[in-house]
Amino acid sequence: MRKIMFFILFSGSIVGQSVIDTLSVTVYPEFSYPGVAIEYKFDTDSISQYNFQIPSGIDSVLYTISNNESEFEEIVEISDNILTTIKQNGNHTIYLFLDRFINDPGPRDFLYLFESATSVDALILSFQVPFAAKDFIADAGNVKLEKIRDQNGLTFMQGIDSNYSKFDKKELFFSYYNPHGFTSIQYAANISTENTSLEPPITASERFVRYPFLTWEPMVIFLLLTLVMVFLYELSNRKEKND
Repeated sequence: MRKIMFFILFSGSIVGQSVIDTLSVTVYPEFSYPGVAIEYKFDTDSISQYNFQIPSGIDSVLYTISNNESEFEEIVEISDNILTTIKQNGNHTIYLFLDRFINDPGPRDFLYLFESATSVDALILSFQVPFAAKDFIADAGNVKLEKIRDQNGLTFMQGIDSNYSKFDKKELFFSYYNPHGFTSIQYAANISTENTSLEPPITASERFVRYPFLTWEPMVIFLLLTLVMVFLYELSNRKEKND
């Protein structure tokens, strides 16, 4: 009886590891990181464990797990270019930070090779389109990509590969021209600042209170006084002549 129970549990474990229901792989060029960040996202249980082949040169990744009971976040070390997932129930998100770009305007291009040791029923491949990018091109091989927008207003080129077979290699490529040299977050912050109406600084002369003054009033008074003085002067001359 114990042997039968052990066999059932062992078989269930193998079946649980044999396929991933849905795996989302999203490429973020110059979004918040000044280079290429790649996000793996999937749901799993506390029994299954998967392996992903990742590029050489990456010694650690950011790994987060969230569920109704807890939140997990940790820097996970990589061995022999193999990323092994953690056995824990919940939503798993893994971030890989790859090539850095110089912070100057110019062309960008990148090729990433995706490979999983586990088959995937629905492999969602996405490329986030950088803000103000020119001539953006994304390619995922035989996966047709379509432009979509998410609830945050971000634009993606996205496609789905149904029934991905384990160890199948997927080339994810993009190229574009960055006209400003910033990340999308930096570019959005600059645009927000430019659109904010700022009051001009107060100059030294404007610090003094100015009262309204009509310039024609003193002129009229001056003319009237002049006429009165001329009249009195003429009147005085006439009296002197008469005397």
